[in-house]
Amino acid sequence: MAELFKEDPAEQFKEVPSESIFYEITPEESSILFYFLGLVISEKLTIDELNLLANGLFETAQVMFIIASHRQMLNDALQAQLDKKDEEAAAASAESMKREVTELKQQIRKLQKQIDELKLYK
Repeated sequence: MAELFKEDPAEQFKEVPSESIFYEITPEESSILFYFLGLVISEKLTIDELNLLANGLFETAQVMFIIASHRQMLNDALQAQLDKKDEEAAAASAESMKREVTELKQQIRKLQKQIDELKLYK
């Protein structure tokens, strides 16, 4: 369990895996796949076995939903942090540009003053 948290959380809980069969099929095809899977599995089981298996799969699904929602929450928090850093960097860059523009305006004024003084001496 400790190995789960050694990786970078942004990489570990990424939303889009590099390879997955579920990106190769449509939502309708995945529904049909699970429908037929349910039919095939149910065909040879008794009512008690079906109840036990269905309840077990339902419990498994609930755990998977919890894990998925927690991962989504972590992804959202990481994205919010990245967005905030980007906004801060953009604000700092804009402030830096404003200072540069102000300095350039001052230099232009000084140069214009020097030009005007040189014109007076001619």
